Amino acid sequence: MKIIFKVLLLLIIFQSQSYSLNYYKYPDQNLDPQFCKKLYENLNNPNFPYSREDPIIVKADLLVEDIHSINGKDMDFEASFTLWAHWKDERIAQKLKDMDAFTSEGKPLYLCDFSPTQVIGETRKIFDPVVEFFNRKGKPNFQYGMQDWIEVFSDGTVQSRLRDKTKFKANFDFRRFPFDNQELSFELWSEFPSYMVEIVPDEPGMKDYKETLYSFGDQEDGIAIPGWDLISVDYENYSYVENDGYPYTGFMLYLNVQRQSAYYLFKIILPIVFILAISWSVFWVRGSQLEAKVNVTIVCLLSLIAYNFIIDEDLPKLSYLTFLDCFILISYFYTGIATMLCVYSFVRKLKSGRDLSVVDKYAQKAGPISYFGILIIIYIYFYNLDGVLALVAGPSLN
Repeated sequence: MKIIFKVLLLLIIFQSQSYSLNYYKYPDQNLDPQFCKKLYENLNNPNFPYSREDPIIVKADLLVEDIHSINGKDMDFEASFTLWAHWKDERIAQKLKDMDAFTSEGKPLYLCDFSPTQVIGETRKIFDPVVEFFNRKGKPNFQYGMQDWIEVFSDGTVQSRLRDKTKFKANFDFRRFPFDNQELSFELWSEFPSYMVEIVPDEPGMKDYKETLYSFGDQEDGIAIPGWDLISVDYENYSYVENDGYPYTGFMLYLNVQRQSAYYLFKIILPIVFILAISWSVFWVRGSQLEAKVNVTIVCLLSLIAYNFIIDEDLPKLSYLTFLDCFILISYFYTGIATMLCVYSFVRKLKSGRDLSVVDKYAQKAGPISYFGILIIIYIYFYNLDGVLALVAGPSLN
């Protein structure tokens, strides 16, 4: 029974959600009331320890609490998040050894917490790896620091926490709009090169976020994104060499989201198809009624133009056509063709004397068939875009 109990206890521990530094405990007895004050007075290592041979490893735990909006026009998104970052500083560990408060076995003890302005602000009492969001829009409030607080543990671990709500830049691709997927990225970098500071994901916390899509605890329903569905969560380390010649390593978190396209399907695409069907119904009207036929097609064309204003509210001015752009342009074209064919049919009627000309008979079948045929081709192009690009690029590589 004891063995079973221990196994169950271990399973509970390792399956628990990860928030920042997971494995620590609080002291069994009260600390000296002056302990944190004495520790603060002894701290005086604001610079990187250049005698180190290995970089300082900063473990990042990025909890995305909510995505409030995705703004395609401004190419950004707004998110609430909590970022924990922790690292070990041997110099702080030595201070704790001198104060007889250092522990290296088992879970470290939580000892003290300080205001960021006390330890990494103007006073600069400890080394700060300067972990920041590269794609953040706008500057953080440097007056209060880029963290909410700094904690110190008995093994020399330093942990910072930042909870904030802000906008992040994004690189959206709208070619498949409105049936598109987008990637929301959070890019964490340090101001120091990777041989001095290296950011890595804090496990198993980040793995849990990836597997559960941030749906646990208070977020059982996951992240709610107005107009979008969260499809997957992924993260990686990314390295590059800056223009200064130094290598840097960053931590990247990706949220893959899919647009909820029912609005565009039922309020734009299907009504446009219905308007186009009305415009082509004129070919079942006798050719002598030219004015009535032209009036129908012109009204339908003006109705299509109105839909452009709806789409312009959601997208920036793009240098390429989206799927919906192509769909509306083809609908424009076919509505305009219907108007021209009505005039041509009337001219043929005057020459032949028949109320229903050959043009009308051909247009009744050829119009709808060719229209939907072109739409299928466009759909295949846009939604198998990778395959099409590979097919086009293939001959040029040989």
